[in-house]
Amino acid sequence: MSAPVPASPRGSSPRSDEAALVERARRGDEDAFAELIRLGGPAALGAARRITRDPALAQDAAQEAFLRAYRALGDYRQESSFVAWIRKIAVRTAIDLVRRRRPEDPLPEGSLAGTSEEKRQEDADLLRVALATLSPLDREILLAREVEGTGDADVARRFAMSVTGVRVRMYRARKKLRARFLEGMR
Repeated sequence: MSAPVPASPRGSSPRSDEAALVERARRGDEDAFAELIRLGGPAALGAARRITRDPALAQDAAQEAFLRAYRALGDYRQESSFVAWIRKIAVRTAIDLVRRRRPEDPLPEGSLAGTSEEKRQEDADLLRVALATLSPLDREILLAREVEGTGDADVARRFAMSVTGVRVRMYRARKKLRARFLEGMR
């Protein structure tokens, strides 16, 4: 077992600490890769969960993403953070898993609408169904912007797209959601 990762010395950045962990992992240090998993796990799992909308499938996607990352560690160029890199791998892995699996989206059984709680639940179900009509990438971009509050430039970097591309996809996704939501309210 290796010694724990020391705290960052003065003047050292988290990015340089991350680079050191990556280098150690490339040389076969399992503890360093375990630390990279600890750093990138929440981002990978969150991205996979938003795409798959299934906790078990998201776990599978995140695990597969780390396996792919381990195998491709030699190709990692550190142009972005390891966390951003693993998130991108998790997104692609989750999309692959969703494509291979026929999604089942059972809606909760509802009662007659009348109370505000029932109406809120009905709206949430309608939104869930509307979100399911978006492509996994469009859904991920929309959630990054609207739920996480991530800026266009950060979203563009995360998905290796141009800012204009992100804005176009956001416009189209919102338009599709709005139409689908209004259609469901009739």
